[in-house]
Amino acid sequence: MHGSNFSRRVFIAVCLLAAIGLFAPTVRAQDKGDADAFESEQAAPVQPSPTLAPPIPSSLSDDTAVVVKSAPAASKTARTGPPAEAGLPGWMSASPSPHVTAGLDWHGNLELDGGYVRYSWNTSDPPEKVYDSRGRFVVGPLLTRDLGNDYFLRITGQVVDWVREVPGVPSAQYQINADDVYVQVGKQGLWDFMAGRFLTWRVFRKGLGFDLYTLEDLGARSVPNFSDPSGRFKHMYEVDTIFMRDSGLVPSGRAAFHLYPTPWSGIELVGSYGRLDGGQNVLGGRLAGGIKPKYFSLLVGAEYEGWSAAQAVAGCDKCGTEKKYGVGGSLAFTPVQAIEIAFSAAYGKDKTWGIVQGAAYSEDTIHSLGGYLQLDVGSLVMPRSLIVGIAPFRTEYRDDGGTNIYQRHDQIAAYVAYPLGFNNSVVKLVFSEAIGYQQPPNPPNVDAHMYSVRLRFAYYY
Repeated sequence: MHGSNFSRRVFIAVCLLAAIGLFAPTVRAQDKGDADAFESEQAAPVQPSPTLAPPIPSSLSDDTAVVVKSAPAASKTARTGPPAEAGLPGWMSASPSPHVTAGLDWHGNLELDGGYVRYSWNTSDPPEKVYDSRGRFVVGPLLTRDLGNDYFLRITGQVVDWVREVPGVPSAQYQINADDVYVQVGKQGLWDFMAGRFLTWRVFRKGLGFDLYTLEDLGARSVPNFSDPSGRFKHMYEVDTIFMRDSGLVPSGRAAFHLYPTPWSGIELVGSYGRLDGGQNVLGGRLAGGIKPKYFSLLVGAEYEGWSAAQAVAGCDKCGTEKKYGVGGSLAFTPVQAIEIAFSAAYGKDKTWGIVQGAAYSEDTIHSLGGYLQLDVGSLVMPRSLIVGIAPFRTEYRDDGGTNIYQRHDQIAAYVAYPLGFNNSVVKLVFSEAIGYQQPPNPPNVDAHMYSVRLRFAYYY
């Protein structure tokens, strides 16, 4: 029943947005006086001017990917588009500058979220309400040195301060953590090599409704107590085993090589290495690539990561070993300037051997599928963008290693984003719903719901 209601809501919403999208070209055709201006002032994010500030490296894949020291004053008819999704390759937003601009610049962002979340279950547990406030402030220097003949050297070290600290962990209070920390060398617009700590390229696109570090991105919970990370339904698999920066489970050591065959294409090869807090060494790799001609974009990726015990167990070579595989990508279309529609899919497998001899072997599979539809209604009626969108996704997970747990996690987000016209800053309102279903080996099954609303202000510099 829940799945039927969810599918019906998705179908109705998509039909409404599609109808608006089909009507949009007619509205544009009637406005002949602005047609030429619209084509020349494409609804794209404000980009840094090479004459005003050092260009951002084309390989920078971060939620701070669009930043400027200063920007030209916008004309009355200038239009600005939505901010890019966190982790999208920099060359997808703008072609890299053909020449190196050396110097010291500061980059970062401020993201503030205020929201309300309600969790409920088909058990005797009462619903749980959360008044959620969170956000991040990121700042750091970016030093670029011109090595001649368009070769460059860049280094950065960003710090991040969190609005919401980790509850119940005194050692995590009043701490400032690291974001990007890396060194990069290469030939401008052709290739580069970087090592340190950074996001890799996003290949699974979700639109503007599922921001990193938000509760609606995590979705429904299988048990109460939202502070307990073990009670979450499986997160969407996004070919993201080697994607985020360092956390309690992911090693921070990372190296990447980028190649840009054309201004509208790129390839990323990443190596991941390090040691986990649990005493395992990690070694893996990720290959991603994409193209972005005029009317569509394609991103694909594949990854492998192996975890091995730092101290071998006598007589058991595979004890404490884990192997993760994954593949996926996204295809986005922009048939007209005001409309974007995208489809994403990913599949992953996880093989785990117990940490002691004779412990059970398990093999888990997960796949995620969905997409989004975005319409820039503002570009049809005024000089500023106003983006409305909807993004439904489904994730299915199965543990085939003896427990036979099955999970289905449906998530949908509807959003309205208003770019402020400078540095890709934006005010955004997001509504979301998540429905989780879990079938354990023995009944009762678990049905869980989550409803949320969130208001975000984001400023990038």
